[in-house]
Amino acid sequence: MKRSILKGLMLSLAVVITGCVSPSTPTQTNPNLPTVTSLKTISDMTEIGFEWTPATTTDVAGYYLYRSNPNENRGKMMMVADIKDRFASHHVDSNLAPETTYSYEMRTYNSNKQISNPGVIINASTRPLIESVPFLRALTNLPERVKLIWRPHPDLRVVSYIVEKADIGKDNWRQIAEIKGRLHAEYIDDSVKSGRGYKYRVFVKTSTGVVSKPSEIVDSTTKPLPNKVVNIQATTNAPKKIIITWDSVASEDFGYYKIYSTSNKFLPYTYLAKTKTNSYEDLINENGATRLYKITIVDKDGLESKKPDEAVTGSTLAAIDAPIISSIVADSSAVKVQWSGPKEARSYTVIREGGEGERRFTNITNNEFIDTDVNYSLKYTYKVIAIDEYGISSDESHKAMVIIE
Repeated sequence: MKRSILKGLMLSLAVVITGCVSPSTPTQTNPNLPTVTSLKTISDMTEIGFEWTPATTTDVAGYYLYRSNPNENRGKMMMVADIKDRFASHHVDSNLAPETTYSYEMRTYNSNKQISNPGVIINASTRPLIESVPFLRALTNLPERVKLIWRPHPDLRVVSYIVEKADIGKDNWRQIAEIKGRLHAEYIDDSVKSGRGYKYRVFVKTSTGVVSKPSEIVDSTTKPLPNKVVNIQATTNAPKKIIITWDSVASEDFGYYKIYSTSNKFLPYTYLAKTKTNSYEDLINENGATRLYKITIVDKDGLESKKPDEAVTGSTLAAIDAPIISSIVADSSAVKVQWSGPKEARSYTVIREGGEGERRFTNITNNEFIDTDVNYSLKYTYKVIAIDEYGISSDESHKAMVIIE
């Protein structure tokens, strides 16, 4: 409901009252018809009840009730009811504005619709609108919700509570709920954002549809999101893993950290893991693999901080450079292979193809290899792999070929 209950109520009452005027009010007077000289009233918020002594003459067919309001038609009397039975003695004028004084007159009429002379004119006032709840409170600093509590209304006519909400600093009141039942005493608004301020008011509604004055206005601010994680760092020199670290958070409200990653800045981030410590090892069975990371904080209520604006980039240790075979010589009994390798190499593996198939010679710690297990007139090819201190192998070197002669 985009406009407030209060404005809507007054507008609807004005429309109803204006619409009561009859376009065909009888005007021909018959002085022989009896007049109504005793008209008693009893009032409510939007109704006035009438009681009178019924006419005893048979030429009376019914009664016309006239009403004037200083705020309408310049106070002119207008017919608002046609009571079509001379034995009637009670009537209720409904849909009136609360806390308003009206003037009334009743005349008898006959079967020809002729009316009597004016009778007694009386003034009657509707009662003030019912007050809203006597107590209203809004709980603050709740996660993604505002809880309203109030004292049940003591008036037994109350059947529901209407809750309106607006943003702090604005007058954009809108209805957000109607809670049925007089004894209900709370409402939880979960259509809120973290760290935002809101204001609330409550109306009560009676069994006849009358809506009260608004309650006092109460304010509430929702619990803010945790602060962003800062000083995130990621390694680029660890084998088969990336170690991520960040500044820890000292807070009794702390829950855990959530880690998100992607392999490309153009791809979405996906959830990787959660941890309560301020470090994490992302195990990746790949050399030179790159990852981008963002980390958030989640508090004990499940509220998650915003992701950092910028990601941190880490990578696993890349493989060292492949060796370069610099010399290969052979005679009838052996083959000697020499190469140059990267400074990070701790050992080498030589791969030989030919003869009986492929063979591997491992744990070579210098930059040459002599192969004595060769046969005359066969062709052999050799490749060399460098291995660093972490056991990571380089690519294979280019092949070097020799024929035993």
